[in-house]
Amino acid sequence: MTHYYKGEARGKKVLIPLFIRGVTLQFISYTSLFSGTEVDEGTRLLLESIVLPEEGSVLDVGCGYGVIGITVAKLNPRLRVYMTDINPLCVKVARINAKLNNVESRVVVLQGDRYEPVKGLKFNAVYSNPPLSAGMSIVEDIVLGAREHLVENGFAQFVLAKGGEYLASEAREVYRSVKTTSKKGYIILHVEV
Repeated sequence: MTHYYKGEARGKKVLIPLFIRGVTLQFISYTSLFSGTEVDEGTRLLLESIVLPEEGSVLDVGCGYGVIGITVAKLNPRLRVYMTDINPLCVKVARINAKLNNVESRVVVLQGDRYEPVKGLKFNAVYSNPPLSAGMSIVEDIVLGAREHLVENGFAQFVLAKGGEYLASEAREVYRSVKTTSKKGYIILHVEV
C-alpha cells in the first residue's frame, strides 16, 4: 500500500453509481483507491444517517474520491463543502467527481494531511470515514481534531469499523455531547461542541 499516498493512477478506472436518500450520483474511481470499485458499507451507512446543517460550510476529512462531501453537496444546495485528502490522485478525482455531479461551484477540494489544508477555518459540520489503514493515532486525530474546526453548536459525524467505543470514550473528554449508533459492525459517532 506504499503507493497510496503517492497518488499514482494504478489499477483500472471505473464508474461507480450511487443512489442514496433519493439522489442519484456517479463517481469515477480507480481500483487502487480505497473502496475503488464500489461505495463501501461504512460510507453508505454514514450517508444514510448523515445530519446536515441547514446552511453554512462543512468539511469532509480524508475525502478519497469524494463520496461523502459530494453527496452532502447534492443533498443540500445551501452548503459549501470543503474536502481534504493527502493523496494527490484522490484530490484530482474528487474534483472531477464534483464536476460530474454538478456541484463543483460549491465544492473545494484541497490536498494535504487531515486538517492542515483548512487551518484556521471553522465549519458547521465535519464528516469522515477515517482511514483505519493509516493507524489509530491518525483516526484519533481526525475524530478529536474536529473540535477546533467546528463553530459554536457545530457537530461532527464519523463512521468507525474498529476502535469506535474507545474513540467515543475519548471524545467524551472533548465534546459536549457524544452519541453512538451501531449498525452492521460499524459505529456511527455523532459529536457536538
